[in-house]
Amino acid sequence: MRHAPAPDAHDLQRGPVDRLLTALARYRRGGRRMRTLRRVAALGLLIAAGVLATARPSPASDGTAVQVVSRDLDAGATLQSNDLRTTVLRAPPDGALPGDHPPTGRVLAAPVRRGEVLTDVRLLGPDGPRPGPGRAAVPVRPADSATVDLLHAGMRVAVIGVQADGTVRTLTTDAVVLRVPPAATGVGQNGDRLVVLSVPTGVADAIAATAITGTIGLRFA
Repeated sequence: MRHAPAPDAHDLQRGPVDRLLTALARYRRGGRRMRTLRRVAALGLLIAAGVLATARPSPASDGTAVQVVSRDLDAGATLQSNDLRTTVLRAPPDGALPGDHPPTGRVLAAPVRRGEVLTDVRLLGPDGPRPGPGRAAVPVRPADSATVDLLHAGMRVAVIGVQADGTVRTLTTDAVVLRVPPAATGVGQNGDRLVVLSVPTGVADAIAATAITGTIGLRFA
């Protein structure tokens, strides 16, 4: 309970009405000071709350829903619904697949790890294989068609060229298998199996020419 301040000696010499008016004036002055302090404190709390709200990370709902791989998968795997889950990221990587369009039935062009955000470059495109920057896709038919059964998308191999005169040349040790068509559709007139390779653009023409005029062999790098 608030008490009025005790009157001093000067106040006692004044009349009761004057003393009452003086006490009320002092009370009001004290009340104004308290109200001012309360306003200053409230303003300080508002400023502090604003600073904390700015510093605190935005809730996940403010981000973008993307597709995440739920388990380790090899290149060439066909994505199923249980291979994927949806998460929300504030800054997803470029080409991240949207969370509301799961790419079930699509084929992986490279191995992926559990928890990895799935991007467009990890999938074989509907218009053909994607060799990657600085590379080209080259179809070849290895001389030993049985080798094709040992290949899968994402495997790294070396390409060996044999000319008609018997000259042997290593065309590249940096070829990556992009696609191995099914035997029913990838068999040539001579029974050779087709393989699509991603190779550096600097050797792509030499590999394509050797595939026509010579013989192609593959070596596991």
